[in-house]
Amino acid sequence: MKSLTRIAKEKILIDSDIKQTYMNASGQNQSATVKELLHYVDPIPVERRCLDVLNIFIEDKTLFTAPIINDNNVPVGLIDRGRLTEIFFKPYARDLHHRKLIGEIMTTDPVIVDINTSIDDLANITINAGMRHMANGFIIVENSAYIGMATGHKLLEEITQRKQQDLYFLAHYDQLTGVPNRLLFKDRLLQACQQAKRNKSLFALVFVDLDRFKQINDTLGHSFGDQLLINFAHRLTSSVRESDTVARMGGDEFVIILQNLTEAGHAEKVASTIIDNIRQPMQIYEREIQITASLGVALYPLHDDTVDGLIRKADAAMYEVKEKGRNGYIVYSEVFDHCLIERNSLETDLRMALNNNELSLFYQPQIHLASNQVIGVEALLRWHHPKQGLISPATFIPIAEESGLIVAIGEWVLHEACRQHAEWVRQGLPSLRMAINVSAIQFRQQDFCACVKKVVEDTGIDPKYIELELTESVVMTNPLQTVTVLNELRSLGIKLAIDDFGTGHSSLSYLTRFPIDRIKIDQSFIRNIHDVPANEAIVRAIIAMGGSLGLEMIAEGVETMDELECIKNHQCQEVQGYHFSRPIPADAFKDWHQELMKT
Repeated sequence: MKSLTRIAKEKILIDSDIKQTYMNASGQNQSATVKELLHYVDPIPVERRCLDVLNIFIEDKTLFTAPIINDNNVPVGLIDRGRLTEIFFKPYARDLHHRKLIGEIMTTDPVIVDINTSIDDLANITINAGMRHMANGFIIVENSAYIGMATGHKLLEEITQRKQQDLYFLAHYDQLTGVPNRLLFKDRLLQACQQAKRNKSLFALVFVDLDRFKQINDTLGHSFGDQLLINFAHRLTSSVRESDTVARMGGDEFVIILQNLTEAGHAEKVASTIIDNIRQPMQIYEREIQITASLGVALYPLHDDTVDGLIRKADAAMYEVKEKGRNGYIVYSEVFDHCLIERNSLETDLRMALNNNELSLFYQPQIHLASNQVIGVEALLRWHHPKQGLISPATFIPIAEESGLIVAIGEWVLHEACRQHAEWVRQGLPSLRMAINVSAIQFRQQDFCACVKKVVEDTGIDPKYIELELTESVVMTNPLQTVTVLNELRSLGIKLAIDDFGTGHSSLSYLTRFPIDRIKIDQSFIRNIHDVPANEAIVRAIIAMGGSLGLEMIAEGVETMDELECIKNHQCQEVQGYHFSRPIPADAFKDWHQELMKT
């Protein structure tokens, strides 16, 4: 991996797993061995007299331990200065031992290791053999023959240095992807600012966010998500120069420092290259996946000359890309600041909206064309902000999805819609179908079916009147899991509908696989259908396809009489839209329905 090569060039010793990956890639040894500790000490033949060996130690004040070898250069023991001192500095010791050979007094159980033994294994051997061998040192052999020694002091130095380097890596590099983490990124960014200021040069900060990563992670699993992030980081590093920095801020957020730019337009070229590289199909666990990313670019000193200012402005540009549909890049503009502040403020306020009873449901009637009767309603979420008034769902729903608030909000919508249904029945209204939108994130929660079941039990609603609306992209993501969840919902008596049909996969094959009851034709095909032949042809084909599968059809977004007549001519059973009614607050729906019944 390119990022690990950069780490090696910076002489950062990484932990064993990542180091092994790097070494394998570069063709070097997979781990440090005792060869790095090796130093040569002249061996002493086992037949040498003790007094001769004593003289060797007296002459060489630096010698502490010497290996003892046999005629085949195979080590058989060890003698150290302390052992000789203990024997020969006693009274009459020379007279008693002058004829003895060194083999008679040597230590016969030294630690002997092969030259390919790893540092970690040597440390374990030492611990198991007893710490006294740290003082004596270790004999190193190759093919059983003596080639040198290693001291315990050198081993401790090596272990200490490696641990310090490991700690540095843990503190400064992302453990999953191997790229710099937030801490090292801040240091690199500060250095880039200082260097650019000295040289009066230009550099760019790029914020990168992987689009819809949470959905992928929740759907395909965390192991798949981790591998995706590893591959994603590699694509980023392969798209920039060695002198640039790619760092992971956390989650699916990355940043890039593009140094020493000659002109501002170069940053845009790099951003475009990154977008193109990321779009290429990616193979993960024998599954091909295509991803996109949103990039925000800020330039030093054009947009800001401070670390915090550049970070904030690159982040603002990145969120602007998300607001405009993701999968692209934008260079910072001052107008983004206001948008980011407003978005962050809305996210904070939205977290309080549930507790403050600021959310409510409006209900849009669904009409059966043959009888001209109301047969159902679609529950539509509204947020009445205490200061800003009514806020469009198009504004706050994306914020709820990105922040994860959509799960709690979705549960509230489900419960409130079912409670309202039961309340209307108690008030004397007929039992109408209650259509409720379900977000992808909510649907992928492990306890989603249990949540639906509990709502049914708590509110007392007959489950056959609940219709959950799912988009095509939701049901087509991880089809096996989807079928299981849909079948479990059907077993509860819940009805299921595909919302916005025609804008996603629109595949006949998936409609035959999933237990779907109804198709909602997207309003983009209904609008001005009488003037757009292509839309009329699409709607006619959808209705024919649905009819062949025994599915009920409903056209949404019917606003004019011309649109209604066209839909009738193509035998669509149900409609909803402004032609009949705008979404109505719950307390006004009963009066609206009663007035309709009078006509």
